Amino acid sequence: MKFEIKQSDFLILLEDTWPAEKVIHFDNWKIRISDGAGKRASAISLEGVWEEASFIKLKDLLKKLGKSEIFMVYQSNSLFDKKLNELNYQIFDRSCIFEIAVAELIKSEPPPIKMFSIWPALHVQKELWNSYGIGWQRQAVMDRAPNLKTSILGRSGDNPVASAFIAKSGDVAFLHALVVDRNSRRQGVARALMKHAGQWAKEHNCAKLMVVTTETNAAATSLYSSLEFQLVNKYHYRIPKA
Repeated sequence: MKFEIKQSDFLILLEDTWPAEKVIHFDNWKIRISDGAGKRASAISLEGVWEEASFIKLKDLLKKLGKSEIFMVYQSNSLFDKKLNELNYQIFDRSCIFEIAVAELIKSEPPPIKMFSIWPALHVQKELWNSYGIGWQRQAVMDRAPNLKTSILGRSGDNPVASAFIAKSGDVAFLHALVVDRNSRRQGVARALMKHAGQWAKEHNCAKLMVVTTETNAAATSLYSSLEFQLVNKYHYRIPKA
């Protein structure tokens, strides 16, 4: 596929909107350390040319740090990807990057579901995130994001039915951690939240809204496709085979 967003640009977006707790630069490697915060904030990326000697030294460093080997591979069939495959690192979580022009996202009216921009996030949102696997370590990533940010809360009556986090990087608004209560799905809640995110992005001079999801998340990919998001790139992770 055509690479419409470069690796360097994408990694800046992640640093601004979903930052690691700690980053170590070693040769051409960037080591992200965020215990329990998921792969986006914990992966290791190669930001230069593959060198086998450097990779061997990297493995020694990771062992000393007690850091697991989770490599983000931005370009399939690159030399880096092929070398990891030869070294018995398996593919894990193929992921898709979607984006849409903010003007396109908000051109139609959202479903009539109440949405609120709130920062810091409310306790009910934290409970909702936690119940869907976004625990305190990932919520701490949100707190670390250095730029303009907010959470989005969806309510039905007095009940929280959806929550998401959105942060700004340049002219891009990046949405993370979208969850919808299972009892409120297929009722337009996620669509209403995305439209609200688009309005927030417009108010803060963002030209585009971006999201990432795994290929296997059929509900998310269906939502983004229905809203006319464009697939602009893919990446995956590699981890050692057990």
